[in-house]
Amino acid sequence: MTDNLKPNQRKEWAKLIYLKESLTQQEIADRVGVSRATINKWAKEWEGLKLNLLQTREERIASTLSQLDELDRSIASKEEGKRFPTTAEADIRRKLTADLEALEQDASIRDIYNVSRGILEFVRKVDLDKAKELSDYLDSYIKEKMKWVK
Repeated sequence: MTDNLKPNQRKEWAKLIYLKESLTQQEIADRVGVSRATINKWAKEWEGLKLNLLQTREERIASTLSQLDELDRSIASKEEGKRFPTTAEADIRRKLTADLEALEQDASIRDIYNVSRGILEFVRKVDLDKAKELSDYLDSYIKEKMKWVK
């Protein structure tokens, strides 16, 4: 079921599970089709991300847009003929823009994931067998959406 995912897609899928569910590293590894050692390595990168979940997507986007605006105002305040970004400012602008794009991409996948998990929890209360079946479908659907992650 995970055979069609690229390594970076498996990593992103594992990250969502790591951040949103209380599973062991082995359970995550089994679910996304990688080794527990790989999950352990990736999890070290993700430890700080749990704090980011406390800040809403909208707050993170607003903060990044504010930073871009501040950078643009700083450039615009330079004397005439020098109102262009320095190499460092251009690099910062590229990074902030990339962050915004990533937030939008992550948010759409995260939204799909969150809704899927909510539906699954609802069905689990009503019919455990159907929830197990639905879980496979939801995982497949999310993995299909993950194909578009760069």
